[in-house]
Amino acid sequence: MALAIQSGPGSADASAAPSKTILERVIAQGFVRCGIDMTPGFSGISESGAVTGFDVDFCRAVAAAALGDPDAIRTSRVSTRHKFDAVRTGDLDVAFGMTTWTFTRDTELGVAFPAVTFYDGQGFMTWADAGIATPADIQGPVCVQKGTTSESTLADLLAGRAGVTMMPATSSEDKFNAFAERRCAVVTGDRSELAAQRSRRTADPDAWVLLPGTISREPLGPVVVAGDAQWFAIVRWAMLVPMIAEARGLTSGSVATVPAKDGEMRRLLGDEPDFGAALGLKPTWARRIVESVGSYEEIFTRNLGQLGLDRGENALWRDGGLIYAPPLR
Repeated sequence: MALAIQSGPGSADASAAPSKTILERVIAQGFVRCGIDMTPGFSGISESGAVTGFDVDFCRAVAAAALGDPDAIRTSRVSTRHKFDAVRTGDLDVAFGMTTWTFTRDTELGVAFPAVTFYDGQGFMTWADAGIATPADIQGPVCVQKGTTSESTLADLLAGRAGVTMMPATSSEDKFNAFAERRCAVVTGDRSELAAQRSRRTADPDAWVLLPGTISREPLGPVVVAGDAQWFAIVRWAMLVPMIAEARGLTSGSVATVPAKDGEMRRLLGDEPDFGAALGLKPTWARRIVESVGSYEEIFTRNLGQLGLDRGENALWRDGGLIYAPPLR
């Protein structure tokens, strides 16, 4: 299986032509290839036919940094089961979607997780008339997607518990179809996914009820191939810049007017000539991100506000959340 970058023991023979870095490949092809999963709010098609969403905005941030053009992206729908292979083989430059950063995925699959863009947790959703008020009340089959952390977490939870079974589905779509057809009274997944599907599929959002609490920690973010430190850093900082922008009060609308009062703000605004050179980026890479997609608050509100999700753990650290970025220096 070919990787974009080979390094360390077992790498290609020294006489072979060196592989391109992912940044070189992206520049040559003229766009960034991003995997998405079409979860409402995170990725989807607008009425005008444009691909939009929380994950799509972060894909655009990568393109803004790497190419200077946030619209230089190509998106492909990919399932959780296939996205890791697609990243490893070079079919995708970066994969987004409801992908939890776990030990096994980080150490055994040949991929890497540059940053967390959304903190989530696995929850349950049921029909309002099902008589289920808490997870302890659940009986019968629970719809869950195969090959996900939700499946393994649910299996651990149900070990030794009588009266509850798993009804595995091959895709998120199949899982929610089964729930909508009442083949299961309960469906499980990340709470953001449950809220997104409730918003998409029900005219009456009160008909489907999110049960209180979560049964897991689900840090979600982009996935890249392991071994290319330059691309890993580019994607990581493309995720972090909107967080820094929010912390500094910088928005897409204020970039042109905010004065560069200190070093970090100068770097955000592209006023330091060599900033980004170590990654092969132009000095204005961070500015292009903020101009294009805005601060983290803008990205969250624009895409996820319609789902009725509050910021919660996705608020800045100073507001009681977990969103925190290292200094831009």
